[in-house]
Amino acid sequence: MHTLGVAVGLLVLYFTVPLTRRDVTDVWLVLIACAAFALFAVAVIRMLARGAGLFRLLTLLITVVIAVSLGFYALAVNSPAEISGLDTRIDALYFTLTTMTTTGYGDIHATGQLARVLVSVVFVFNIVFIGMLGSQLSKSGLLDRFRRDPKE
Repeated sequence: MHTLGVAVGLLVLYFTVPLTRRDVTDVWLVLIACAAFALFAVAVIRMLARGAGLFRLLTLLITVVIAVSLGFYALAVNSPAEISGLDTRIDALYFTLTTMTTTGYGDIHATGQLARVLVSVVFVFNIVFIGMLGSQLSKSGLLDRFRRDPKE
């Protein structure tokens, strides 16, 4: 239930936080970036202290998807040459998910150096996250339920 609450809260923030220069000042954008970084840091520290349970990993993944999507959207709106084809928040969420799943359809792609750096950071996160997920699945015994007993 906690994970669902986090997901709903983050989606509400995602679609309501002003990110364009028409709506906010540079100070507001810096505050949003600092708040997102602080939230991410707290989530990682809590996960390390308590262990990386499956629901904690899911909460971390949702948080990172929303934060990265906001970052891509803010970058695209304020520097349109950085990401080609990204015009709306839905485009940003779509681009983030296709990047994180390494699907990469190519209809939206990073063209600027800053955007490419951010995409590279997402790739590194994916590698670490998949390792943590695999480790947790192995520890939880969830994978054992899907294995058949060779004696059957």
